[in-house]
Amino acid sequence: MEPSPDKDKIDRLQPDPKMGDLGPKEGEFIPETGDPMAVEPDSGISRDSVEEPLDMDKPLESVPDRDSPDQDPEKEEDSASISEEKAPSFLPKFSRNDFLWLGALLLALVGVMIIALRLFFNDINTKSTDDVDFPVKGDNVVIKKIDTYWRKTDREKDTGIQLNTKFIPAAEVLLKSSEEGSLRFFFENPEGDLVGDPVTLTFSGGNFRETGEKNADIHATGGFEDLGDYNEYLTEKVHFWHLIVMEGPGLQPGGSDFKEIMRMRVSPRRR
Repeated sequence: MEPSPDKDKIDRLQPDPKMGDLGPKEGEFIPETGDPMAVEPDSGISRDSVEEPLDMDKPLESVPDRDSPDQDPEKEEDSASISEEKAPSFLPKFSRNDFLWLGALLLALVGVMIIALRLFFNDINTKSTDDVDFPVKGDNVVIKKIDTYWRKTDREKDTGIQLNTKFIPAAEVLLKSSEEGSLRFFFENPEGDLVGDPVTLTFSGGNFRETGEKNADIHATGGFEDLGDYNEYLTEKVHFWHLIVMEGPGLQPGGSDFKEIMRMRVSPRRR
């Protein structure tokens, strides 16, 4: 039986180039409707970029908008790499209690330093007197000022100096006013012993009778035997010498008639 001409035409029917390909190609996605998805030949859309239909059972995932100006993929990658490559910190982490303990320790150290400085300066002679407020008034005399110091002995001028004594304490006494009476001076070493002989001066009319002036120089007859002892006193590593001033009535008072009117520290200054 020969095939029908019409049927043969149908089997050999070729697609019209103007209408395009009417059937789906191999591997092309076909929607549930059964119709092939029409893709423009020159649209530039690849088959792999065609979105699949949404599955309502799966949760939506937030996808960053690549076109948004706030999203910079390169910056995000850089920050991630920096956080991963950041070296661990070696600084200790302190709690609030640690800071409180450190603060308390610092305050304690400051307190100890203040106390040590006070003890240091209290034990060191920074003044030439023992907080004596001049002028000093006695019964018949007013002493305006006394300057104390140390000096070398002068064997030609100094009388009564003890043997081997090389440095002696001395003082310059200045009167402000006086009636008539006597002053006696003693030099006391750090052990509380009176060193050498006392010096007695008389005064009347505001002047010393021995000099005829308001001022007079006195000195001890004992002191340091070598320069090293004086250097220790100069650097204030030992206790201090003192000058004791006593006043007596009249020009020839007895020893028991004298009474102390002042006591002052001997300055480490040297003349």
